[in-house]
Amino acid sequence: MKTKFVCVVLFAGLLGLHACKKDAATALVRVPQLPEQTEKYAEVASGTFATGNLTINDHKATLGRVLFYETQLSVNNSVSCGSCHIQSKGFADIGAVSIGFGGGKTSRNTPSIANPATQTSYFWDMRENNLQNMVTQPIANHLEMGLEQPEYLVAKLKQLPYYEELFTKAYGSSEITTARIGDAMSQFVAALVSVNSKFDRNLAAGNTEFNELEAMGSDLFFNKLPCAGCHGGDNFAGWGSMAENIGLEEHYSDPGMPGNDWITGEERNGWFKVPSLRNIALTAPYMHDGRFNTLEEVVEFYNSGIQPHPQLSFILREGWNTGDQIENGFAPPSGGQPLRMNLTPVEKDALVAFLHTMTDDQLVTQTKYSNPFVLTSYE
Repeated sequence: MKTKFVCVVLFAGLLGLHACKKDAATALVRVPQLPEQTEKYAEVASGTFATGNLTINDHKATLGRVLFYETQLSVNNSVSCGSCHIQSKGFADIGAVSIGFGGGKTSRNTPSIANPATQTSYFWDMRENNLQNMVTQPIANHLEMGLEQPEYLVAKLKQLPYYEELFTKAYGSSEITTARIGDAMSQFVAALVSVNSKFDRNLAAGNTEFNELEAMGSDLFFNKLPCAGCHGGDNFAGWGSMAENIGLEEHYSDPGMPGNDWITGEERNGWFKVPSLRNIALTAPYMHDGRFNTLEEVVEFYNSGIQPHPQLSFILREGWNTGDQIENGFAPPSGGQPLRMNLTPVEKDALVAFLHTMTDDQLVTQTKYSNPFVLTSYE
């Protein structure tokens, strides 16, 4: 009886071994599938505000696209940059915070990265002002992708056969370096140009494309409310990059941007980068901590919920448009009360309708910005 049990176990083990060999023979591998004709990144980006001073190279941007969606850039091959910057979400994420390679959660919401070349600093706390460094920081982050040693990153990519041709086309040789990785990824990210929204079409058509509600929202945004005071410029993120305290709390547990408040001289508390509003209807949830799930909630916060933080932006204080709050040319007194907009339901709807006009359907659907990887079997 004992001998029979052993035989059965051995037979079952042999069957399992055979099955494993069969599975290994037909294992699926993840490889990029690129078109024969190199995608035109430079052509679309050239001459637009969204590329800044950066000249896009099609082959470098193509390599950058592959690297952007490459899960091998994480320590356990589980996540890529594209895991948290999702094309259909305007290159933002789906949750209040993002999930890293080991299931850990980031401390802040993942913002959209469209039109990054117009910006002079990156991340919510504006800690980085170089686009090449910005795109590689998440790779080394201990929560996000976990590849803290640059030499390990290079060694991993050298084991992948498809990079030899991609690096050669981009740089004239197959050599893989961290500098080239950062350059190629920044080329692709800089090519994430968003300038084809209804707002852009309306502007080009002499303000004739908006319906009545959208036009009302535009007037509120630019003329009757202080929205454009922060969300100005072509990218609706200020001119270059700027940080503000918008009164989400009376005291923030996350202090945001380091440094000292320019009015009080005290250590900053609650200063965060002003995000772009392009594709804002796609990028929920909102704010640095993802506390608001809808644009309606965001509008209501600005309408009635701004808190009296001592470092609150003077643009969000009562009297912002009368000059009564201004001292010495710029700084309002610290006692300025939070703005209450007192919007009607129709005005709230109008603002939301206007924000929806900033959606760029081309950016979120074009193949050249999408994940190029497919699963294929090998023998």
